[in-house]
Amino acid sequence: MKVFGFYKSKKYLQRVMFSIMATMVIVLVASSITNTYILEKSVKNIQEQSNLKVLSQIQYNLSYMNDIITRLSNFVYRDHFLIPLMFNDDLPKMDLIRGHRQMSNIMESSSFLHSMVIYNKSQSKLYGTSSSLLLDGGITDQRIRSMLLDPKQPQPTNRLIPMSLEQNDGLIDTFAFIVTDSLKPFTKNNSAIILFIKSDWVFDSLQKMNVASDRDQGLIYIQTQNGKLLSSDPSAPFTASQDQAKVNELVLAHKTNESHSAGFFIGKLSGKKEMVTYMEDGLGAWTILYIQSYDKLMGEVNQTRNQSLLLSALFLLLAIGLSVGLSYKLYNPIENMLKRIRPHLQGEKQSASGVSDELLLMSDNYMRLSEKLSEISSEQIVSKYYIRRFLSDSQLFSDHDMQHLIEKHDLNISVEDELLVCVLKIDHFAAYDNSITGASKKLYNFAIINIAQEIIREHYLCEAVEIRGDHVVLILSCSAKGTTLLFPQVVRQLREIQQMIEHYYHISLSCGISDIISQYSYLSTAYTQALRFSQYMIVKGFKAIITSEDIKENLGSKQMSLPDSIEKKLTEALKKGQLTNAGNELEKAFSLISTFQYDDMIRAVSNLGWVIKNASSEINDNRIVPFSVDLDYIQQISQEKETLEEMYLSLLSLCAKICENQRPANMERNEMMLETVKELIEQKFPDINLSQQSIAMSVKLSSAYIGKLFKENYNMSITEYINEVRLGHAQSLLEQNNYTIAEIMDKCGYANQSYFFRLFKGKVGSTPKEYRMKKSIS
Repeated sequence: MKVFGFYKSKKYLQRVMFSIMATMVIVLVASSITNTYILEKSVKNIQEQSNLKVLSQIQYNLSYMNDIITRLSNFVYRDHFLIPLMFNDDLPKMDLIRGHRQMSNIMESSSFLHSMVIYNKSQSKLYGTSSSLLLDGGITDQRIRSMLLDPKQPQPTNRLIPMSLEQNDGLIDTFAFIVTDSLKPFTKNNSAIILFIKSDWVFDSLQKMNVASDRDQGLIYIQTQNGKLLSSDPSAPFTASQDQAKVNELVLAHKTNESHSAGFFIGKLSGKKEMVTYMEDGLGAWTILYIQSYDKLMGEVNQTRNQSLLLSALFLLLAIGLSVGLSYKLYNPIENMLKRIRPHLQGEKQSASGVSDELLLMSDNYMRLSEKLSEISSEQIVSKYYIRRFLSDSQLFSDHDMQHLIEKHDLNISVEDELLVCVLKIDHFAAYDNSITGASKKLYNFAIINIAQEIIREHYLCEAVEIRGDHVVLILSCSAKGTTLLFPQVVRQLREIQQMIEHYYHISLSCGISDIISQYSYLSTAYTQALRFSQYMIVKGFKAIITSEDIKENLGSKQMSLPDSIEKKLTEALKKGQLTNAGNELEKAFSLISTFQYDDMIRAVSNLGWVIKNASSEINDNRIVPFSVDLDYIQQISQEKETLEEMYLSLLSLCAKICENQRPANMERNEMMLETVKELIEQKFPDINLSQQSIAMSVKLSSAYIGKLFKENYNMSITEYINEVRLGHAQSLLEQNNYTIAEIMDKCGYANQSYFFRLFKGKVGSTPKEYRMKKSIS
């Protein structure tokens, strides 16, 4: 009952629960009904196709039998022994004997013939082979005449006509097939041959199909033109006259509506639902029917439907349980909100049963709070205005005026105790300002103020106000209990504020704490001091809590700039591409800067940027290919970065780029110079005076430097390279056989023959003469 009462008292929960429950129930029921309908329709379509295939086979069998009989009848009709029996007015005895013998031969050759009769119109007499026709005293003769020679009911020719030739119970025991010389219906005015076909031969196909169709609980019938149903089973249902009339009516109506020679329908026969598939035999005489019990046919479908309904019922129970659980889960935030709201409601009115509309309750509470908020909003605006005025222009107010305003607007500032001002400044403010919208900024500032006040007011009186959007100012004073204002306790609470704001809003705060003041007129001074202290986050890092003790060395520093020696060494290191030395000098510079006052820090970092920029410009001016460094960004580092560590890393990164670009320039200059030396040697190797000294004079470098550089790069001296070039040309000239040894020496820059021979043999392994002789032979 308690559970029922719980749900009964929650009208919104009821709506949620019943909405979800109704949706699930409707979906499950609709899905179950749709699946059953689709299954039933699918079974009907499959069964129709299957039945039509069976009937098509029967149609083919009947057409084939009719074709066999037609061929036989045509042969019999042209038999010259039988013609006299059909047309002679006075039949000789020998013709009669020959005719009977021929009919007997035909009967023996065709197993499907029951008997054979010839009708002579001139004599109005029947001649046949069966003993019953000859010996039963005219009973069979009278039956044939009454059924086939009735002038009121002409019979079709070349078609099977069902007959009861020998039985008196009306069952079909044979089929008559009449052949005449006319296509008109047969009467006693036409001579004809009448073939009687065994009924078993015709029904044999039906019997096999019925056996095959037992699995479908149906029977196959042949419907004649007059609506009579023929079946292979003497006890088959629907053979009563009224059932045959009903079947004929339904089939005829469906044929008329659908205008097709084949189809199926569902109708009531003998008070039961039956599925009837029909197809014409292709000859226009009979219609083949396949009648099945609809209930038996749909037995598996009904079983599947029942199983589906049972499963749906189980899923409905599960859906109801899930609906209750899901509804309560969705309702849980509202329940928690109500638990918070109810204790604060004054004079909440509920009915005796405790039933209430949760949304109405929250709406009433919202309206009450809105009214209360509108009442206090104007007072809050005024209060915040005066707090901002106290922080910016406290000197303009006397102590008496400030006390009066504090008491009048009920500000949480003690009029008797000492005061302390704290500034909570947002770190990374530029990124915060670009990524957060105006509405979100108001929300975050509101959150910072409320969280800060809630934590600080556990021990102190506190007023908080947001200024310029990037920081919040807290004015702390001792409570009325006379609690001593201790810095460690304030620092601990500020650290708690930082952690909570970062945890919930991912906003980092740095804090500056002013010195204690005893007079209201010093509030603006204390605010300026706390704001100034918060700027020393540039040294202490993000999330720092800074007091005058923490930056005592900075506040007392008299040094305002870096020594010239550091800037000079940094410039030299950059020009020489010495990153290690540049990094050391940069580290020294920032170690000194960290001891400066805030304004001097910014100015010193900016000056360092100018030093690096000027050094980079000088290096580029002297390079063949200038390197790419964003020099304008150097001057923005001191404004964009918020800590000395960030500024140091940015400047160090720039120095690294400059030094890395220095190395390729030096290498490029050396390579160009060495290529120039090699090109000079290639051009001037015939000059006897060509030497390392003359080359050094040409490239305007010292002989020792150019020799050392060449040796380091090619592992040979310049003189050795000159001889390599000269001897190579000498080999080419010797191979041409156009110059003497003396002429070759002159063209290759050699004056001393023994020196030339010694060098050539050392390189080739033979004298110039021997080398020329070998080349000539080869």
